[in-house]
Amino acid sequence: MAERTAWQQLRDERMAESGAAEAYDAARLAFELGKTVRALREQQGWTQTRLAEAAGMTQPAVARFEAGGTMPTIPVLERLASALEAELVVQLEPRTSAA
Repeated sequence: MAERTAWQQLRDERMAESGAAEAYDAARLAFELGKTVRALREQQGWTQTRLAEAAGMTQPAVARFEAGGTMPTIPVLERLASALEAELVVQLEPRTSAA
């Protein structure tokens, strides 16, 4: 159990560092975007290569994106959405307070 405590302690220390929470949120967003694109691609029955061709990208770029390894630009998201016959919706919502 000491290993788990050590890991939790290390994680807590890292998350307390300046910018860590923001980096974690960005990584989570990239992962969620990639997961959504993969699900839409699989619903179409497409390979990554097929999506890459339709979106004007390379297969490795699609693979990195689906794995959450890159933060795409709006134009890239538009190309992916268009290729997948999906609508890109970007919105800002106020945060809810826990009060």
